[in-house]
Amino acid sequence: MFRGEQAEMSGSEILSTLLGSEIRGDLLVLFHKNPGLIDTVDGVARRIGRTTVTVISELRELLELGVLRQKRIGNSEIVFLDRAKDRDLLQSVANHLKTVRIGGEK
Repeated sequence: MFRGEQAEMSGSEILSTLLGSEIRGDLLVLFHKNPGLIDTVDGVARRIGRTTVTVISELRELLELGVLRQKRIGNSEIVFLDRAKDRDLLQSVANHLKTVRIGGEK
């Protein structure tokens, strides 16, 4: 599907990418509730009650961001959570949220 990572992103851009769609949110919830999950795109789509076609582009976004990774095992391409990258991205988002002003306060 896709392999590689994008250039360094700001916390705001990461947050926007992670939560850019309902399907991406569903995917993140699935992988965070099941951090050891390893499955095919078809299997992941079924687990969140979606079709493979609707999930592919959303998975691609998370693969590009690096929070998910893919690997070929036999004849299947599987996807799984990259725990280290996920931790780094969540830290970047947390740091960004600390600097966001709410109602003029810091």
